[in-house]
Amino acid sequence: MAASWREARPVVQVVFQLRFLAGAAVAAPQAVLTRPGSLLVGAFAWLCATWFVYLLNGLSDQVEDRRNGSPRPLATGALPVGVARRIVVALAGLALVSAAAVSARLAGLVALMLALGWLYSAGPRPQKGNMFGFVLVVASGGIVTYLAGAAASGGPVGPELVVLSVAMSLWMALGGTTKDLSDVAGDRAAGRRTLPVLLGDRPARRLMAVLVVVAGGVLLTGALVLAPVLLLPAVMLAIGATGVVGCLLTGAGATGRWLQRRPYRLFMASQYAVHLSVLGLFPG
Repeated sequence: MAASWREARPVVQVVFQLRFLAGAAVAAPQAVLTRPGSLLVGAFAWLCATWFVYLLNGLSDQVEDRRNGSPRPLATGALPVGVARRIVVALAGLALVSAAAVSARLAGLVALMLALGWLYSAGPRPQKGNMFGFVLVVASGGIVTYLAGAAASGGPVGPELVVLSVAMSLWMALGGTTKDLSDVAGDRAAGRRTLPVLLGDRPARRLMAVLVVVAGGVLLTGALVLAPVLLLPAVMLAIGATGVVGCLLTGAGATGRWLQRRPYRLFMASQYAVHLSVLGLFPG
């Protein structure tokens, strides 16, 4: 199980839990006191669902991961494929059963998340292979995560939650394209149509910079117009977006995986900062 957890990218799993908890906190700030059991079981169900999604993705990405020199357990052989497949099935079952113990609403959202993960990585035409499919599925997975948190808390979907979920899901989908900068060789070998594969490094970085500005601006605009309580997280995201854009525009031609992934690391750090600030604003 430890190897499958590493394959599922723990840093990303923690961000998904923060999204889930942020959705719960915004929808029903008192839920941590009034519904602690539902939140705990719901968070476990969502962890199983997102673990499933990323482990399934690892199973489908072996060609490109090996070509890119990824240290992940499936790419290196530390996690046997057969074992990973059995764990994927078990995680899906655990996610559905745990969610059903909370509510039918949460169970439906878990089922939707599992379906999105399958469409992204293993459907007849995996959506990870094209830009439009990537953005659509990733943004949908983000919105569903915030809604799942609200479902576990028993709270309504108000304007604050709508602004947060839409803006941060766009941040996931548009800013998340920066991860492709370090994976060109493997993505090209696997036939994936990412921005760096289609455009080349410098043009892709310029377009990514525009996408990051758009994604960061959505939260700031939403906070100013509809949800003033989210102004602090919006400013933090704007600062993060500025850092990502700077890395993108000054890092053209960078060699080495560590340097190529700098924009992505800043993108991830911004997500942590925004969600922790949201939890601080809605402490329960």
